Amino acid sequence: MHSRNKLTLISLFLMLFGLFFLLACSDSESRSKDDLPNQESNNESKFIKIDQSKETLQKVVGWLDNEELLVHLGDQNGQQLIQLNIKTGERTVLYTTKSHILTVNLNNQLDKIVIQEGSDQLAELVIVNLSGDELNRKQIDYNGYLTVNWNPVETHLLFLSYYQVNQNTSAEQPKVIVWNLENDSFQELPIQSVEPKWYSSNLYLYIDELTDQLFIGDIRTAESTDRISTETIGFYLNQDTIISFLPSDINDHEVHLMKDYPLLVHKGTITIPKVSMGGKVQEPYLSQSNRNGKIVGNIPDKSTDLNQNLGSFTLCVLDFENSQLQPITSLPENAPISLSPNERYVLYGWQFENIIDLEGNASVHSLISGSI
Repeated sequence: MHSRNKLTLISLFLMLFGLFFLLACSDSESRSKDDLPNQESNNESKFIKIDQSKETLQKVVGWLDNEELLVHLGDQNGQQLIQLNIKTGERTVLYTTKSHILTVNLNNQLDKIVIQEGSDQLAELVIVNLSGDELNRKQIDYNGYLTVNWNPVETHLLFLSYYQVNQNTSAEQPKVIVWNLENDSFQELPIQSVEPKWYSSNLYLYIDELTDQLFIGDIRTAESTDRISTETIGFYLNQDTIISFLPSDINDHEVHLMKDYPLLVHKGTITIPKVSMGGKVQEPYLSQSNRNGKIVGNIPDKSTDLNQNLGSFTLCVLDFENSQLQPITSLPENAPISLSPNERYVLYGWQFENIIDLEGNASVHSLISGSI
């Protein structure tokens, strides 16, 4: 009887010990899971954030290197351009002004910046390098926002474009100027577009705003231009790769993307759903960072009228060789994108305030935190 009671006590002890052990393990596991950040937090921590409670982001201008960004910060008290590392947070101030910075644009070589700054008394264009050295400063008689396009070959040539009011008709019309940095001269060109884009040293492309047709021009013969297409409604251009946007003549809800590399050498077509707003077809946002390199696009999932809803979109790689789209990740809206020089990261958003790691889980991560 005594042995049986002893055996019972031992069994009870072992059961209680096992129960306490399981509870301890469960509690330890629970605390371990609480201590670990979730997957999104881990991924978020890979990139720095601009704290908007301490400084105001005007815009991420674009890529300076594989992990370096040109960022425009500031408010009415002063503004600056900084070089910012997205991983380490290391920053270098490149330019500071008490005036308001209206336009910032990088050249194709990513080593010079054109800045348009203005105040109540003065409007100026400034060229600086990545050491912050001022290379050129020129006063202009226009204090609205300029559209700027650097020549990819002759880096001393820039297009400066804006709308001016015709004094006789009171109608707005495009004004296009070539700024030659070598001799600091302005040359006005009779182009019916505020978005001409350099194609080569002397050639440029534009959609004529009066006819909605694609033209090619040569600055050496400024008065003469040639029509390339009567159907093209827009185009994306990076160096000598051009992607034309054409409406489908079969399906009113589709648009054709046609790649030429170089110009007029057809390299494939991809058909995508059409996005419209106010009765006008909206061009898809595309990006290519290297000559003949990867092309990514913010592509609609279905035909959308942005006046009725925001639609749904997907970041895709455009495979023109096989006429296919390779989906990467869903995007919340139709907004600009910019591919990094090493083709790993994509900036996304109206201020380029988000980043996507194409070699990670391809989630959209914000580069800003806090509130103004």
